[in-house]
Amino acid sequence: MNGKPYHPVVVSITGLLGVLGIAWFCDGVMQFLRYQNFQTFTLNYVIFWTYALIALVVPASWLLLAWVVLVRLPGNAWVSLLYLLCGLFIVAYTALYYTPALCCWMPNITAIQLGTTMNLYSTGGCVAVIGLAGLALRRRERSKK
Repeated sequence: MNGKPYHPVVVSITGLLGVLGIAWFCDGVMQFLRYQNFQTFTLNYVIFWTYALIALVVPASWLLLAWVVLVRLPGNAWVSLLYLLCGLFIVAYTALYYTPALCCWMPNITAIQLGTTMNLYSTGGCVAVIGLAGLALRRRERSKK
């Protein structure tokens, strides 16, 4: 057992799914708290601290993902391309979903409305930037050789 106990591609894709899952879960929690706040009681302190915690957790997961993919793991062009395409799809999803020619076959990927203020939307943009940076670093390493 002299090899590494993990495969870098599996770690990268698992990290991508984990960060997208964290963002989607945080959006669901925020939507649930907004709904609960309209009931007969208010959750002002809970909502305030939950939003603050989410505002720390989601960017921390972005930084951790960028560090793992760009620094710790060897560059893989296919993984970077997957990150770029997945991130661009999430960012462009709202426009694609409401395009008349595409709305018939576009699935509803989330139970919540995907808007520009949602964490999943921002995470898609961050994932696209990580993919673009991975491709740029890969090209830079190739040009040095």
